[in-house]
Amino acid sequence: MFESNISERWHSDEPLDLMTLALDVVESLEGPAARDEAERELFALERALAEELEDMIAPLHLLPCLYDGLGFAGDSDTFFSVDNCLMNRVLARREGIPVSLGILLIHLCRRFGVDAEGINFPGHFLVRMWVKEEGAVIDPFTGRQLPRHEVELLLRGARGNLARLTPEHLKGTSDTEVLVRLLNVTKAAYINQQQFGQALACSELLLRLKPDCPFERRDRGFLYEQLDCGKLAADDFEFFIEHRPDDPIADVLKAQIAGLDLSPKTLH
Repeated sequence: MFESNISERWHSDEPLDLMTLALDVVESLEGPAARDEAERELFALERALAEELEDMIAPLHLLPCLYDGLGFAGDSDTFFSVDNCLMNRVLARREGIPVSLGILLIHLCRRFGVDAEGINFPGHFLVRMWVKEEGAVIDPFTGRQLPRHEVELLLRGARGNLARLTPEHLKGTSDTEVLVRLLNVTKAAYINQQQFGQALACSELLLRLKPDCPFERRDRGFLYEQLDCGKLAADDFEFFIEHRPDDPIADVLKAQIAGLDLSPKTLH
């Protein structure tokens, strides 16, 4: 079973900011040295951005300084790589995907006195920044402010041409929900690279945040199955069936359990 002292801290009463949570993920998955590296890179970035912003107005100039001046950008070529998810690698490469660059942007906004929050938009994480007392929707992948028609195009790309933009789509989300999104994307990236042990570690972290989520238990069961841990997979599948008996996949999982090797295995 995956163990992480870091994720235990998430249940304490101590408020943790978004970047701290993202660095906790780095330490949980890659160890303390990787976290130290990320913190050094982040400190250097904050210092460089402070120099770029000298004598400028942060809400107006933070985006061009970060993206144009310091070279941060979205990575379209290897979009689904783990390199674009873990903050130590994002900071070192200055490339990422919307949710990882969004976490960085939110952190830097708050660091330099600009109000910002995440938006769990369908298919493409967004950030809201307050500029001149108005909330501007920012695409963290490009560093651009998006007009409404471009936000609508993003929605249709994710949900189909009949989708219509509503205020609910642009509602701000909590830092914990942003972290859940980051972990889900990171888990998917590990699965894409067939690194099932690391994907399982992401699933365990998600279950520290949502311990009774039947869908996360189901997904962990699939990962246990990939790692030839039939008994553990069956336990998670049975949890899902018990809590979601009317879900169409419940019958599929029942058949899947029947074909599992339930002999004890040691997961390293």
